[in-house]
Amino acid sequence: MANKSKTSPTFGHSSNSIVQIAILVGFLCSLPVIQGQDVHSQCGNLTASPPLTPFVVPLTLPPVIDISTGVPITLGTYKISQSVHPDLPNTTFYAYGTSQETATYPGPTLEAKQNVVSFVRFENHITDPEHIFVVDRTLHHANPPNGGVPIITHLHGGDAESKYDGHPDAWYTAAGDTGPKFVTRDNVYPNEQPASLLWYHDHTVGMTRLNVAAGLAGLYIIRSESEDPPFLPSGEFEIPLVIQDRQFFPNGSINFPDIGLPPFAHPQWCPDYTGDVILVNGKAWPYLDVQQRVYRLRILNGANSRFFTLFFSDSRLQFLQIGTDGGYLWTPILLSNITIAPAYRVDVLVDFRAVPIGSSFFLNNSHADTILTNTTTPTTNYVMKFNVVRSSGRKSAQQNVVVPSSFGPVPNISGWASTATLYRNVSLVATLPPVFNLSFLLNNAHWTDAPTETPQLYTIEIWDITHLIPNGVHPIHIHLVNFLVMHTQAFNYTRLNASECSLQLPYPDAGSCFTQAPQPPNPSEIGWKDTIIVNHGTVVRLLVPFFPRSGQLYSFDPTTFPGYVWHCHILDHEDNDMMRPLAIQPPPHA
Repeated sequence: MANKSKTSPTFGHSSNSIVQIAILVGFLCSLPVIQGQDVHSQCGNLTASPPLTPFVVPLTLPPVIDISTGVPITLGTYKISQSVHPDLPNTTFYAYGTSQETATYPGPTLEAKQNVVSFVRFENHITDPEHIFVVDRTLHHANPPNGGVPIITHLHGGDAESKYDGHPDAWYTAAGDTGPKFVTRDNVYPNEQPASLLWYHDHTVGMTRLNVAAGLAGLYIIRSESEDPPFLPSGEFEIPLVIQDRQFFPNGSINFPDIGLPPFAHPQWCPDYTGDVILVNGKAWPYLDVQQRVYRLRILNGANSRFFTLFFSDSRLQFLQIGTDGGYLWTPILLSNITIAPAYRVDVLVDFRAVPIGSSFFLNNSHADTILTNTTTPTTNYVMKFNVVRSSGRKSAQQNVVVPSSFGPVPNISGWASTATLYRNVSLVATLPPVFNLSFLLNNAHWTDAPTETPQLYTIEIWDITHLIPNGVHPIHIHLVNFLVMHTQAFNYTRLNASECSLQLPYPDAGSCFTQAPQPPNPSEIGWKDTIIVNHGTVVRLLVPFFPRSGQLYSFDPTTFPGYVWHCHILDHEDNDMMRPLAIQPPPHA
């Protein structure tokens, strides 16, 4: 599809199919669904966004703030009005910025340097007495006595002391109320980890899905003079892409559910919020003019629950993945498509030199709308448009791009595994009505239960994460550390649930529930990760070192108050108890 018509289609569709509700209801033991009213938004059956003409808004880049100078900066959260598309009135967001006037959705990109400490103060200037979305008070949530909108910012993927990690119970409001584990608004980020793309977002207990959907997210880049190859695309040829989804009312406001599923258990909570409009850097289906050059795309899936499988409409274009959550891969991987779960980051090169000037093509998405359906909304099949244009200069200088065949040594996973001090079995489970309210849990434990994941500092653990929920996919995120995927192994969920087999017996034993031998990680999940997809009916084995990637000691004490967490990064699940403390213990013989 090298040459597309310049005429843009109009995206408009009916409400999400009631079939999706039927599927979800079947999953929830055939619970009844209350039909939504015009003044409400029903989980799984939101009124469609107004028809919008795609590819008419140019891609914008978030402002950049250099935080490598040693000078502290202050980012506030503010209520702002911002346009996502000319066919819609402005949308109200909560946003980060150095002032009310400079606040943007997404927030500014913070650029740090490896081994140079950054100081960032996050202030709360959102003075709304109530959130712009309805708060479901049947969930365990931040409940400030004087009202208002609580926030706490987490640097996702960052190695930092836990009081700077954005603990969910460390929230605070503009009125001065604080959560039980609040310590400070002033954050110290050592930036001692490898060069990588991180992101910051709100992490308030029971309200993360609301605050992120309202706009509280931004990118954080660690650069390294010693690690960054000198001949990768940079400047105008390095493009950050924050991909999210939203649904909108005709007045421009965000359509977020206020009728839950099942409503008698959780009146407002929805298991998976997905929208029918794809936003990139805060714009609906934008376009970007590119030259016949190699571009570096730094991509974040910042959605609440939507997965994306990205591919180009032109088969000549592929992704050369050079990095993942934790930084550079040891070997670049050429991919025709790439699946990114919520919180995944990918660092890819795209070579436009073979595409003729005047051509247009699309970055598309083929992933189903929700984890419980196999359907897609037509409007979500497109992400953005690229137009190949002539260089604006009289003579375009030859671009000198050199991609190393290796970015470093391959980790000795088997060697490290042989020194592991603990095998830890953790599980993903769900409680279902009518016996319980619907919740997704880790190890059948609630957020408020005592910690059970208590690794010793400077040791290696092997985690087996077993998906024991009847359906769905869950991206699991572990704070503080990066890990490596050792393998994934499928099992027969039906037989296991009927106690007809065991996961303690290896494949191909007749009594084993496993249906295959252990499989290596998918190509896009090779490398150092902090978030990993766990599919239904699988066990994912992780090598988890509780020490820095350098192999040295942390410059701070990870055992101090208030501690870290691990959780599902479908934010709707995280807010409904799919999160647990991660209490790092002193090292052996400390």
